[in-house]
Amino acid sequence: MATPLRVLVVDDDPGMRDGMAMSLKRSGFFAEQARGGEEALRMIRPGAYDAVVTDLRMPGMDGLQLTARLKAVDPTLPVLLITAFGSLETAREAMRLGAFDFLSKPFSPEELSSALNKALKSEGHLKAEEPAEAPVILTQDPALGETLALARRAADSRATILIQAESGTGKELLAKLIHGSSPRRSGPFVAINCAAIPENLLESELFGYEKGAFTGATGMKQGRFEQADGGTLVLDEVGELPLGLQGKLLRVLQERTVDRLGGTRPIPVDVRLIALTNRDLQAEVKAGRFREDLYYRLNVIPLDLPPLRDRPGDLNLLAAHFAERYARENDRTVPELVPSFFAALARHPWAGNIRELENVIQRCVVLSQGRRLSQQDLHWLLPAEAFEGLPEDPPESIRLEAWTPPPSAASAPRREAAAAPAGAVVADPQKPLVGVPMGTPVVLPLGLSLPELERFWLLSTLSALKGNRTHCAEQLDIALRTVRNKINEYKADGFAIPPSQRGRDDE
Repeated sequence: MATPLRVLVVDDDPGMRDGMAMSLKRSGFFAEQARGGEEALRMIRPGAYDAVVTDLRMPGMDGLQLTARLKAVDPTLPVLLITAFGSLETAREAMRLGAFDFLSKPFSPEELSSALNKALKSEGHLKAEEPAEAPVILTQDPALGETLALARRAADSRATILIQAESGTGKELLAKLIHGSSPRRSGPFVAINCAAIPENLLESELFGYEKGAFTGATGMKQGRFEQADGGTLVLDEVGELPLGLQGKLLRVLQERTVDRLGGTRPIPVDVRLIALTNRDLQAEVKAGRFREDLYYRLNVIPLDLPPLRDRPGDLNLLAAHFAERYARENDRTVPELVPSFFAALARHPWAGNIRELENVIQRCVVLSQGRRLSQQDLHWLLPAEAFEGLPEDPPESIRLEAWTPPPSAASAPRREAAAAPAGAVVADPQKPLVGVPMGTPVVLPLGLSLPELERFWLLSTLSALKGNRTHCAEQLDIALRTVRNKINEYKADGFAIPPSQRGRDDE
């Protein structure tokens, strides 16, 4: 489990301070408290905290003064200012001093958590990674498969890559795949969101600065290019770069050197650049918002990611993947996804793409109280159009069509079979049928428990289909994952499992 990010909450009001600390802890942060600016400075040292949340108006040292002092100690430390007396002038002064954001009271716990996560992502935490291997991108889509094959071929080169796709399609994941498949995989992977950092700070974040370059620059700071030396730098939302910085970026790509703010000498860097954008950069060039020469420098190897609506074969695959992932993360049984669930998903346009789908599946898994997910679990998450014409799901407890004993067994006592009709097989529920073809009538004793019926019919059907798990799932109209989970459960209980003729357990 990842270590919780550490946040220092500074406020002279004990109630407000306790409330913010408790809210942050519920959101997964580790929160400590300081009663004022002086106490906060005594607690602060480089690396001690991942972020600071401070009130603006405090006796002695106020929030603006504290921000300036904190930035002198650690220029990369994200600072979030909170006040009930907000004004445009104050906000501007806070940003000039290095504060990331300015939150006005009253605010919700969600707003505080969101602002803090945004600050952490954009300022202090560079996503520097050394992945042991390239991530897996799940797909059955031919077009995406071609893109992935091209990405892996391009990974061996130093060529700049431009990934243009809608938000939520997995641009950064593809960038990680390229990095993890490249000779640079042991080097740093550094990502920066160009749209999330204020324009007046973005230049120093990208290129770094020397001591004394501007007010508050009490030490030298490496920029993201230097931090990515020997590895990969990802410029997310590159289409949001101001024109002035576009020219400086172009020079870095041409010269393979960076000039820190206030510096006197160029610094060589060995960086593989991957640019991400959800904009049409060619259209931006025509509109005069993006430099044409920079566009051609970035567009050496263009890669496109199709939106989820153009990948219908991947919708069910990804939904099942996310359901399993979030069930395990939350210590829940992996739910069965019934056909009506997939049918409702298929009717939604997914404007937010994979990110939206992941969010929906996570909420379904966390809030569901059953062992399966159906269209009913989506009614509050998707618009009404997704459910038009879909039949209602039967209650979970009576979904037993495949296991219902025939009427001829109705009068038989438990464990005693009635006289079998012609052609029928009288079965022992403890011994699943072997060598009996599909469609054969079967007589079972009345009064069997649902788990007994379930085990008998699944193993008998599996035997009739020569061990093929996929065909068994299709025949019984249940998820393949459910079949596999049940087989593992029965195997652990000592029941013999019909072997697959293909010699595999996962076909």
